[in-house]
Amino acid sequence: MNVFIVEDEPIARERLIRLLKEIGNINIVGVADSKEKALSEMKDKEIDVLFLDIKLPDGTGLEIAKEVIESMDNPPYIIFATAYGDFALDAFKANAIDYLLKPFTKEDVEKALEKIKNIENKSFNLAKIATITTNTEILIPVKHLSKIVLLKPDDIYYIKAELSETVIRTKDKEYISNRKLYEFEDILKYKGFFRVHKSYLVNLTKIKEMKSVEQSKFLITFQDIPDTLKTSRDGAKYLRDYLNI
Repeated sequence: MNVFIVEDEPIARERLIRLLKEIGNINIVGVADSKEKALSEMKDKEIDVLFLDIKLPDGTGLEIAKEVIESMDNPPYIIFATAYGDFALDAFKANAIDYLLKPFTKEDVEKALEKIKNIENKSFNLAKIATITTNTEILIPVKHLSKIVLLKPDDIYYIKAELSETVIRTKDKEYISNRKLYEFEDILKYKGFFRVHKSYLVNLTKIKEMKSVEQSKFLITFQDIPDTLKTSRDGAKYLRDYLNI
């Protein structure tokens, strides 16, 4: 089996190479640490399986996957490798795409390769990936009891930092995530979310009313839920500037 690896983190790259060698019957035909290098070096190679990291210094694994599918006559099977904090993983889970979750084990790699061997029609794998590379939807994985639930941004009213975790408030429940608030802020900044306090990220589309209170802060009430949040003084100022009010 000919394998090509795209991974910019040296430790993760060497680990994957070592695990593949331990599994055996694997021929690593190329390794790249950037999008540009990967696309250049893959052109003249016969590749059965392509391992793709998501975040690269000059692009993403999604962009590589899209170009590979569109440009190669016989595209390889594609397995994404990503950290749990990568929001792209959310979409992979929802669409049953092959992926490795860092830090992965030898058994994880073996299972992913075995899954690919059992796919009778390669077009299934490629069609799924082609769908996700053109899909801008974001899904947020959160914990509820012993289960993982995938939330759409529109499901979320606000996110609260609490000790080492974050609490995600929806209409009916509260969920827990290990992500930091700043990570959610980066992921959701184009989805109508705004940091109104060092501990709160709010979905502006869910706000019912904002009332001015002491020290020029806002008291926020929401549609459909009884919760209220108070912004910080700076948060209220930035929000006024953002909303031009």
